[in-house]
Amino acid sequence: MEILLNSYENVDSVNVTTYQKLELENKQLPILEYNIRNALSATEIFDAEREANDIYRIYGRIEYLSLLNGLSMQYSKLNNFFTPQKLYSKDIYNSFDFYLMKASNGYIDISGSGIQYVRYFEVIATPNDFELFDAGYSNNVYGEQIYAFNFNKDYNVAVYTDQFNFPATQLYLYAKYKLGTTGSGGNESMSGTTWNPNNSNQKYKTLIPNNNLNIGDKVYGDLIEYSKSLFLQEQLSPQIYYISTPYLNDSNVLNYLQWKYNPIIPFQLKYFSSALNKANTGTTVYEQQLSIPYYATSLGDGNMVWRDILQQGYVDSETNLGVDYPFINKKRYLFL
Repeated sequence: MEILLNSYENVDSVNVTTYQKLELENKQLPILEYNIRNALSATEIFDAEREANDIYRIYGRIEYLSLLNGLSMQYSKLNNFFTPQKLYSKDIYNSFDFYLMKASNGYIDISGSGIQYVRYFEVIATPNDFELFDAGYSNNVYGEQIYAFNFNKDYNVAVYTDQFNFPATQLYLYAKYKLGTTGSGGNESMSGTTWNPNNSNQKYKTLIPNNNLNIGDKVYGDLIEYSKSLFLQEQLSPQIYYISTPYLNDSNVLNYLQWKYNPIIPFQLKYFSSALNKANTGTTVYEQQLSIPYYATSLGDGNMVWRDILQQGYVDSETNLGVDYPFINKKRYLFL
């Protein structure tokens, strides 16, 4: 029922009440069988929602074990490297910047035959998105503080692919050392492992700039082996950083100590199956063509190869690999 003006819309019109007649029907209809016998599985619904969701919240803890931890901020003599300081000492907070990275594109083919590549990584989170703090009531077996970390943003990995169109199965924590000055009058320097494109077995070191990184910047990474026909990437050698720190010996001659560490730490999001799938788009039946994922690799002549991504909660009996991260509030919580 609605109050409407008379059809003559002017100041003399009289408001009237208009009634709308409703027609009611009474007839019998059959109840379809699926309406009364369909059973819902909460487990199946949960698994389907989790598999369809690629949003991650990443957090974890760090045990920082290093001879540099607890030392003086200023080095001058050799014994400074072995004398812990209670105040104004180096620790994880003032020694590193932490970034989150994904595998990028623009790999370098150093073998010339499409087998060995230097992998690049792209920054997707800066120290502004990273929180580090002392973990409450947590010490390691040496009585040293354990630290907790958290990235305060969610990451949808569905949009991430690499040089070979592989979906993201890993993200990477990048621990970049903060170079400092020393009491000996020299400055610290840092270099990283590089691979000579003319000889993949030859390694040499290139200086790493001390500048801050922004989202989208690329970092020279590790050495991998790629097999197109097997749809497989494997790491041959990790990236190693070298810190060169000057000090004065007893004769006041400048010497250097060298430290090394692995700056790139993987976060395992998911795993590929050990089984290799093959199909031909020209001869495969339509139903099977629909099962070919978007990331499948073409070998030419319609031949495609790929590996399925293992479902959350499933462990491959052959490789004993699998992940089962909590899924709450429409995101997966990855703890490392």
